[in-house]
Amino acid sequence: MDVLADRYELGAPLGAGGMATVVAGHDRLLDRAVAVKLMRTDLSGDPSVRERFLREARSAAKFSHPNAVAVYDTGVEGRRPWIVMELVDGPTLADRLADGPLDPDEAAAIADAVLGALAAAHRTGLVHRDVKPANILLPADGGVKLTDFGIAKSVREAGAGITATGQVIGTASYLAPEQVDGRAATPASDVYAMGVVLYELLAGQPPFRGDSAVA
Repeated sequence: MDVLADRYELGAPLGAGGMATVVAGHDRLLDRAVAVKLMRTDLSGDPSVRERFLREARSAAKFSHPNAVAVYDTGVEGRRPWIVMELVDGPTLADRLADGPLDPDEAAAIADAVLGALAAAHRTGLVHRDVKPANILLPADGGVKLTDFGIAKSVREAGAGITATGQVIGTASYLAPEQVDGRAATPASDVYAMGVVLYELLAGQPPFRGDSAVA
């Protein structure tokens, strides 16, 4: 059994993204289920990427809201950074959209919950930068949870929507125009993305589509 920091037991995979994989875990100290995000091994050799991952994890750990997935702990195992988060049992909003558009009242309730989490993040100086249905969880016992503050940045540090390597930060369909242009992401960028999500909840598809992400 793999164990991080002599505390977190690692279990079955839960999902994967561009920068990390997420597995189920168990916190031995507090005897609770958690989710553990592990940086991809092919990225962990880059010191600048590791530092960004950890810096942003620490920023997210300072933020707390009932409609946001909590970040509990972070560290490095060898050269591989990790984040321990609240484990949410339930589908993503993207999964829910696979069944078609939502009732307007349900869509409004979800949007209200996410905007509440974003407003709290913005008050603490954080910009999420990747608001999309796949990052909105619907717990089986009710409620809404915004997750993946993994690319969140402080408003002061957000700077631009493109990294030094030219990689766009965020998901194309939901990026605000200023992020596409490589300008600073702001709280308004998150609100724009949530507007795109709300449109999709009601229409069943994003407002802007093309043959590729660039289009």
